[in-house]
Parts: sequence; structure tokens; C-alpha cells
Amino acid sequence: MQELISKILVPVDGSESSRKALEFAIRLARVSHAKLTLFEVVEEFGPLPGYYEAAPPGKDRLKWIAEQRFEKVEPFLAESNVEWERVVDEGYPADKICELAEKGKYDLIVIGSRGLSGLSRFLVGSVSDRVVHHAPCSVTVVR
Repeated sequence: MQELISKILVPVDGSESSRKALEFAIRLARVSHAKLTLFEVVEEFGPLPGYYEAAPPGKDRLKWIAEQRFEKVEPFLAESNVEWERVVDEGYPADKICELAEKGKYDLIVIGSRGLSGLSRFLVGSVSDRVVHHAPCSVTVVR
């Protein structure tokens, strides 16, 4: 019998919310023997000033931000005892997450909730909200 979940996509952005999603995905991968893909999407015009240090002169901005994010989650992966890989891309996160989920034929996306509410959520929307509505597979949103 084929496993119900064999490939899990976990978008990470360095936030507390994405760390919690990763912890949940690791537990799920252990019990289902699934492979994790950590997916870091660096926004073309972001992140917001002050969220990450500016890349030093001569350093690639995409790699610089991705490494800062990865430092926050690497300890969880080192102790996880699950198979995983890491993918880094640049663009609008929700679109890139849905694109990779479709191309890679993922069974599940585990994503953190950003907690936007009220007017800010209406005006901006949230990545997790957009992924839930446009993903080609099931999505679990972790609070």
C-alpha cells in the first residue's frame, strides 16, 4: 500500500510561525516516512527594512537572506531524523509555493499562519491564505 503522504513542502521565512510549521512537518514526516522540502522564497522587493541585515557589499542578496533564514531552522533539521532537501527561489511567495507544489507533485504543504487580521489582512492578504486557495494539493496551516 502506498503511503498517503510521501512528499511535504514546508515554506520557511525565518518567522516564529514558519518554525512552528516546520516542527509540525517534521513530526508528520517521521510518522508517515515522508520527505521534507524546505522552501525559502525571498521576495524581490522585500523583506521589510530591518527584518534582515543588508547583505554585505559583493554578497548575493538572495543567498544572504536565505542563509539567515536557514540558520534559524537548521538545528531542528539536524535532530529530525527525516529525509529533507532545501530549495531557494525569488519572487512572490504564494505564487512560488503553489508553482513548486504542482511541479514537484507534493502531497501536502505545511505552512505557518502569519496572523494578519482585520483591515491589514483585507488589504494585503496573507501568503498562507492565498496558498490555501490556490495550491494543487492539501494544505495544513499551523498557528
